[in-house]
Amino acid sequence: MNLTPNEVLIIGFVALVALGPRQMPDAVRRAAAGLAKLKHFSRSLKNDLDEAVNNSVVTSEHDEFLAKSSNERSLEEIDDIKGDDKDPS
Repeated sequence: MNLTPNEVLIIGFVALVALGPRQMPDAVRRAAAGLAKLKHFSRSLKNDLDEAVNNSVVTSEHDEFLAKSSNERSLEEIDDIKGDDKDPS
């Protein structure tokens, strides 16, 4: 949401009229603190989601690697069994 300087002035003037000059500084501090908390929460949530996605990708790649190596070992065992059938020892 992009606010032009004129819009910010209008919002400030309306807030000043509605709250009065005594309550205005406290209201601005509370609003700024709320925005800071929201920004911190947003950043934390983004980091948690990024970490979950990265862990999921790593786990998925690890599972694929294990499945592939397991399949290769199974194929090698089958080849060994076939090789034993051909050797008349």
